[in-house]
Amino acid sequence: MIEVKNITKEFQTGNSPVTAVDDVSFSIEDGQFASIVGTSGSGKSTLLSMLGGLDKPSSGSVRVDDQVISSGSDRDLISYRRNKIGFVFQAFNLIPNLKAVENVMLPMEFAGVPKAERRSRAVELLDQVGVTGEKQNRRPSRLSGGEQQRVAIARALANKPRVILADEPTGNLDTKTGKVIFSMLKDLSRSANTTVIIVTHDMNYAEKTDVTFRLEDGHLVA
Repeated sequence: MIEVKNITKEFQTGNSPVTAVDDVSFSIEDGQFASIVGTSGSGKSTLLSMLGGLDKPSSGSVRVDDQVISSGSDRDLISYRRNKIGFVFQAFNLIPNLKAVENVMLPMEFAGVPKAERRSRAVELLDQVGVTGEKQNRRPSRLSGGEQQRVAIARALANKPRVILADEPTGNLDTKTGKVIFSMLKDLSRSANTTVIIVTHDMNYAEKTDVTFRLEDGHLVA
C-alpha cells in the first residue's frame, strides 16, 4: 500500500517560496490502477517524483509498504528506486546508443543480475510488450514512438517492481497508439498485482482507472 500523509513541497524562486504540492493526503491499495490529473503546473509531476523517491517533501510523509521513503537516506532511496519502482516517461528516456534489448537490460545490470539472465529476461519482456524479432536489436531512433514506449515499459518491468509510475505515458503518441499503451499499463495492474500510477491531463484515460486524484494549484480537490 502507498500512504501519503499531509505532504507539502516548496521550492524557492528568487526571494519567494512556491508551493507545488500543498498538504496532500491519500492512499492507494496494492494492485490498483490510479491516475493523477490536473492542468499544467498543478503539481502532478512533483507529486509523482515524491512517490518515486526522486524528490523529498518539505513536510509530511510517504510510506510504501513498510518503508517511509520521505525520510530515507540516499542509500535507502537508491535501493527503493532500483528494486520497488519502475518509471515510464512521456519522452521515453531511452539511451540512444543502446539497442532496445540493452536498454531493458540496463536496470538489471545495476541490480547485479547475471548477464545471461539479464538478456533472457529482457527478450522475454520485449516479447511480452510486442517488440519482437530484429526490432529488439534496433536503437531507439529506428523505432516508432509507440515501439519506444513499449521498450520503456519493458525496461520499467525489468527488476519486477511493486509500483509503476508513468508520467504522461501517452503524451507523445497518436490516439490509437496511446490507447494501446494505456491498455498495456492497465493490464499490468490486473495480471501481476502491480500498482500503476499515471499522470495524465486526459480525462478519457483517467475515467478508466480505479481511482483518480485531481490536483489544482497543488491542492488535492477530488
